[in-house]
Amino acid sequence: MRLIMLVCLFVLSLPYSVEAKPNDIGSSQIVLIVPGMSFDDTEWYTEFGDKLLWDHAYIGAMNTKSAGLYSEMGSMMTLASGRKSIGVQAWNGYDSDEIVQSRPIQEQYEQLTGYQTNLPIVHPLIAEMQRENQVTLYKSKVGQFGDRLKNKGITTYVMGTSDTNHQHRFASLITMDSQGGATGHFRSSVIRDHSRAFGIKMNTEWIMNQLKSETLRSKRLVVIEWGDLYRLYQLKHQMTEAQYILQKEQALVELETFISSIHEQYDDQIWLLSPFVNKQAYANKQQLAPVYNWIKGESGGTFYSETTRRTDVLSNIDLIPTFVQELGMAVDNYDVGFPLKKVGTDGSAQQELISSVHQSVRIFASRALVLSIYVTSLAVLLLAVGCLTWFGSKKKLSSVLLPTILLSALSSPLWFLVLAGLETRAGVGIFVLLLIGCSVLWGAIFRILGDVGLDVTASITVIVLCVDVLTGSSLLSHSYLGYDPIIGARYYGIGNEYVGIFISFLFVMTVYFIRVSHKWMRRLLLAFIFGAQLLFIGHTQLGANAGGFLSAGLAIMYWMVLYRNVRFTAKKIILISLLTGVGAILSLYLLQLIGKPSHIGTAFGRLFAGDISFIMDTIIRKLEMNIKLFKHSNWTQLLVTSYLLAAVILWWKRVRFSELGKQLFIKTGVVCSIILLLINDSGVVAAATSMFCVVATYFYWIQVEQS
Repeated sequence: MRLIMLVCLFVLSLPYSVEAKPNDIGSSQIVLIVPGMSFDDTEWYTEFGDKLLWDHAYIGAMNTKSAGLYSEMGSMMTLASGRKSIGVQAWNGYDSDEIVQSRPIQEQYEQLTGYQTNLPIVHPLIAEMQRENQVTLYKSKVGQFGDRLKNKGITTYVMGTSDTNHQHRFASLITMDSQGGATGHFRSSVIRDHSRAFGIKMNTEWIMNQLKSETLRSKRLVVIEWGDLYRLYQLKHQMTEAQYILQKEQALVELETFISSIHEQYDDQIWLLSPFVNKQAYANKQQLAPVYNWIKGESGGTFYSETTRRTDVLSNIDLIPTFVQELGMAVDNYDVGFPLKKVGTDGSAQQELISSVHQSVRIFASRALVLSIYVTSLAVLLLAVGCLTWFGSKKKLSSVLLPTILLSALSSPLWFLVLAGLETRAGVGIFVLLLIGCSVLWGAIFRILGDVGLDVTASITVIVLCVDVLTGSSLLSHSYLGYDPIIGARYYGIGNEYVGIFISFLFVMTVYFIRVSHKWMRRLLLAFIFGAQLLFIGHTQLGANAGGFLSAGLAIMYWMVLYRNVRFTAKKIILISLLTGVGAILSLYLLQLIGKPSHIGTAFGRLFAGDISFIMDTIIRKLEMNIKLFKHSNWTQLLVTSYLLAAVILWWKRVRFSELGKQLFIKTGVVCSIILLLINDSGVVAAATSMFCVVATYFYWIQVEQS
């Protein structure tokens, strides 16, 4: 109870954040959608482009993940709806007077929807798109943004296509209403040119004339699909390298000239967005797409995303909330992303962000190989050590070698942090060699200290992790064991790989706190370690890991019951567990009232608004992710191996330690790992790392006692 009071008092003493009010007036927006553009393309502008133009832009790198498997339409639909979405294979938009397969498209639209519209653009498959997205766990509402624009009285207009031999129209998804109608024109915005890919290029003169139109002089959202690059990418495999480079430079120059003309003639904000990257960039792991924004009179900089808590990476669900704010519209409870904030810089933002993107790409490209080798090595190590410990001879070599290897393995998470970023500068091979060398050297030195060596390892790892998160997660966000912005499952806080390690190592520290002879000092140290653990994991500006917070809370309660040697019936144990769980959830909610918005706070907001389906969909999504990870992830090897060895430790070999602290650690660590597996998103990963720490620590203590 005293611990809970101390934590609550500390939480209430922290400052509350105040969000800025949206712009009630708003400004017009011109959005250029460039399908397929990647940072490989935009780098050309840093070397050969108009530096005055590009240095005065706000720049960001956007994650393009959708609700299902990767698809161009899924990524575009996600950007256009503000929630993770999926696409429909035959989807397209048409001018309402187009003839498709010898049949007026208007007839097909009315046949499939039952709607009659006088809007110049129609999307016949709107009902199928809406139905397909409503059965996903994200419940994306196709056309909701278009409805909001219409209700607000904001003028919208769509121009441009990415047509090849077939129609490819992406941009109209942004302004389309829920009946599948939009304002604009497709065919007139491109012209025939036999020298260009598929004989088509953008009709810039016609588009500029449309922008001058009287009907577009009010507050407006104009979306222009610049399809020249997309057409070029589709034809690249048939072109000579010289012709491809020539055509690409021509297309990039024309796009830059077009942006400059708009920027000079109009006061609208200008956006340049790539909803997805081209196939070659995707295959090369360059899956973050460029985002640019120009505002007259401003010198540019970077974006800060509340969704990602980063200035280098933003989410594609942030764009619709940003347009809502910039147009002066009301915030809707439907929006799960956050408006982007603009951060001014000294003009070097573009090059710095591109360097950061390259670093993320290099880590992403080699991450699977490095982690697969690492995880498999840990699993093999545990099996080998288990066999040598239980069935091997008690030779002097084993008593020296095994503790060194075990302590080296337990220190490896620390070196994954400390050496983070080195792999992109020195190469993956050098990084792996340094990781092994530093870990082995650490194990060889601190093994001499026996139990204290393990305590130092756990303490230093916890301290480095805490300091890094408190100072912006520069190490964690670039570590192989950290979260990957390209994968997009997590962008901030403490990820699932490290939350299991963090909790386990803090419980290792309790073993030594129990040894403190002074009663009140011992209680104070334990209260501090448990309170700090919960605060760090659950706070929105620190760990922001709900599953880890709840797991740690239940594990702490279990540890206390064992420590007090209280004997309960099964009913009382269930009741205490339920009360502890409820208390942990309430404490987690209190932590959401301070600091910045988070995905946890969003979930509580939906719950209090009565949106039970959002919570249930989230839970189901997490369970599906766990099942997927268990089937396909390398972490399953470590999970199964460590769980089998833990079962042997508890039920066959028993916990052999006479010291109470060590007994508590083993039993609590096993329970905590199981809870992490059951309630944490990507619980397979968190459970594997935590149980590895428990089993490896057990073997280390056994070896130290035998030496």
